[in-house]
Amino acid sequence: MPILFRWQFHALLHRLLFTQLALLAIFVIIEAFDKSRLLGHHGMTAGVMIDYILLKAPLMVAELMPLTLLIAAAIHLVSLSRFQELVAMRACGLGLGKVALPMVAVALVAIVIMVVLTEWVTPATNVRLNYIERVHVHGQAPLTTRKLHWYREGNRFFRVEPLTGDRVALLVVESDDQGRWRRRIDARQARYRNGFWEMEQVVISQPDRDRGVVVTRMDHLRLPAGSGAATIRQPWPNEMNGWQLMRFAARLHALGLDDSGYRYALQRKLAQPVSVLIMVLVALAFCLQQGGGRRASGYKGLALGLLFGLLLYISGNAVAMLTGGGRLPVAFAAWLPNLVFGGLALFVLLHRQEQAVRRPPR
Repeated sequence: MPILFRWQFHALLHRLLFTQLALLAIFVIIEAFDKSRLLGHHGMTAGVMIDYILLKAPLMVAELMPLTLLIAAAIHLVSLSRFQELVAMRACGLGLGKVALPMVAVALVAIVIMVVLTEWVTPATNVRLNYIERVHVHGQAPLTTRKLHWYREGNRFFRVEPLTGDRVALLVVESDDQGRWRRRIDARQARYRNGFWEMEQVVISQPDRDRGVVVTRMDHLRLPAGSGAATIRQPWPNEMNGWQLMRFAARLHALGLDDSGYRYALQRKLAQPVSVLIMVLVALAFCLQQGGGRRASGYKGLALGLLFGLLLYISGNAVAMLTGGGRLPVAFAAWLPNLVFGGLALFVLLHRQEQAVRRPPR
């Protein structure tokens, strides 16, 4: 590994970690002051408040990773310009790639951290975090009582209790036209697929004139059913990883239910790592002062780059509103900020590189 690459990689990585810690500390202070006013209300205690802050920290690290990398990369490039390292590199015949490659390498490290957090950490912590937000922060009733569903199809009554994944505990009661029960089916586990209940560990109870009740046990039973819509307890998208989002959205679509929120969350998960790389492009476009020169010019580029990146971050969160009511296709809405701001940053970078070639430093 070349010395120049290692030097830039380590310097930028240290700046990334320091910036992330600084933003995380600011977040902890703000949240502590904000939630402390709720102490004694809705069951909010000091322990719950600490639990809330600790659970939200991984989410904030993942959410702020693109912006954090932009700040670290912008400071790194301004520092190189201020001490004339970029001029020296260019005088030695080293092009833009020698500056961009270490930044891309650090961006890949940031992407790995982001993916680990969003796929394996935050889906688990957000379950508890959503509960605290609803119950202890907003004072609303918990949603646990809504996990149990009853619904009816003709002379059948279904009681559905969600388990893990797409599996449920299922009770089916069948009656005749006079309302007298004919059969009861208890399944320890069941899944709804393509118009059928796929049941496991089944106990069937039927009335009998001679023996009273006849009980039959079966390992598997396939019961036709018109709709399994009531089986779906729709979790919040932030409680699911990418694979779960894809499967759950496909299941909603197969049942004819609205799956746009889950498909948008899935596309956002795919677009967020790309936004990290776009932040590198933004830093190079606005903060790369190859000619050295005035310090004010470097700080102006730093301010413009941070403003540009902040607009990208805000638009990525705000564009979700456009997906409601089908005003924008889900995938297009999720990728639109990256396409717009990434294209603009690439245009600015190419334009400035063309100017640098035409006017080489003295």
